Amino acid sequence: MPKPRLALVLANSFAARNTLRTPVLAELAARAEMEVVILTPFPRDQEIIQATGAGHLSWALLSKPAQGVGLAYGGAWATARRLAQRACMRPLHGLAGLGNLVYRFNEIHQFVGHLQKKDLPPEQRAREAQAGNFVDPGLGRPWPASRAMLDWLYRLYYATWYNEPAVEAFLDRFQPHLMVLHHLQFESIRPYNTAARRRGIPILGIVASWDQPTTKGPLCPGVERYLVHSRRMREELARWHGVAPERVEVVGWPQMDIYHQPGTIRPRAQFLAELGLDPGRRLLLLGANSARLGPHEPGIARHLAGRISQDPAWADVTLVVRPHPNDNQWATRFSGLHQPPGVLLLAPEWGRLDFLANLLAHSQALLATGGTIHLDAVALDTCAVAIGFAGDLAGEMGAKVRQWYQMDHYAPVLQSGGVRLVASYAELDQALEAYLADPGLDAPGRARCRAEQLEPLDGGASRRLVQALLEAARRAARGR
Repeated sequence: MPKPRLALVLANSFAARNTLRTPVLAELAARAEMEVVILTPFPRDQEIIQATGAGHLSWALLSKPAQGVGLAYGGAWATARRLAQRACMRPLHGLAGLGNLVYRFNEIHQFVGHLQKKDLPPEQRAREAQAGNFVDPGLGRPWPASRAMLDWLYRLYYATWYNEPAVEAFLDRFQPHLMVLHHLQFESIRPYNTAARRRGIPILGIVASWDQPTTKGPLCPGVERYLVHSRRMREELARWHGVAPERVEVVGWPQMDIYHQPGTIRPRAQFLAELGLDPGRRLLLLGANSARLGPHEPGIARHLAGRISQDPAWADVTLVVRPHPNDNQWATRFSGLHQPPGVLLLAPEWGRLDFLANLLAHSQALLATGGTIHLDAVALDTCAVAIGFAGDLAGEMGAKVRQWYQMDHYAPVLQSGGVRLVASYAELDQALEAYLADPGLDAPGRARCRAEQLEPLDGGASRRLVQALLEAARRAARGR
């Protein structure tokens, strides 16, 4: 049997970060029995891959996988074909573009988040589109609820005559036995999907996030097998996308493997000493959102800082404010709050998952506005509070915050009882006082949430994912 070769397509920054900064990369580096090209959007990722020292791993730029090939691939005929293709697609793009498919799919299934966001002002809908949430009603014309129309446009969008010359040249040169697409609802995977299907290359798909089945539209065609994080995601692929459950393997969350690696969670006294705190202090962690999504959070932080400074029952409490890694306004937004030992304001950063793990593990409770950080807390059996009000802000912000928890992927988390939703300062104080007094409160709900959303949660998700890739590549190599 030839040595299995696979192309791993990391379609966007989320996919690249969650793969190259988790144990998945080390697991790939340890599997010298297969040859892997990892395609990402960022040249800097080449250094990360080369740093493994694994000769069977290499990198290529997602948009230009065959450097220097361009439109020269296939000669004048390929150039003429590509120009004709673009000319034909230009007038159809508004009708048969990815945004149109996403809007129609979500409209047909009446997903809660889609229904909420399509009523946003135009400028906010445009920002949602940048995140892959296409909610402009203009995308669904004509007949947005027509399944026949969606099917026709879907087949047109993913027609195998579509090609990108550089992708064609890359596949002809590398000749992978298996195509792995990490993100099945993204513009940049289309040329890899159509090229693989035209050549008969098997496709394995990784559904990269818990919200994607109910927010990002239809999955691309031709995928033989799917890898997902949880049992809940497998159920959603069956319910909304018609994927037979036996074609879906639940591997767990690779980014949570670190929580179960020996030595990650340090002794409490040692970690608090690293923060400059007395080991007897109790911690509350505010996992802040970006400035756009969390304008209300500085007011909530100041409210809690006031409780700590004024309430004798909270005298031994430290509020740790962790800004979102993408928040470049954090110093201004949270100015004046850093007053140890009562309040610690950290600088935003990517990486250091071990530090986040210790923050969560040694906190009495996490409070946050939406986001997967609630699931991180549940993974470590830490009490979790969902902020469902706008703090000191007036207007429609409060309703907007509460809507986030009604979305199809988030509602089951609250229904499990593993995360407590609060709708006012009074409810926030009540919840935190209860958790400070008894960190074991709501433990059965967190256990239910882990079973539905996170299991298997044993530190082996990355190993299972890479093993699934290897087995699929071996089967494909034997079959060709």
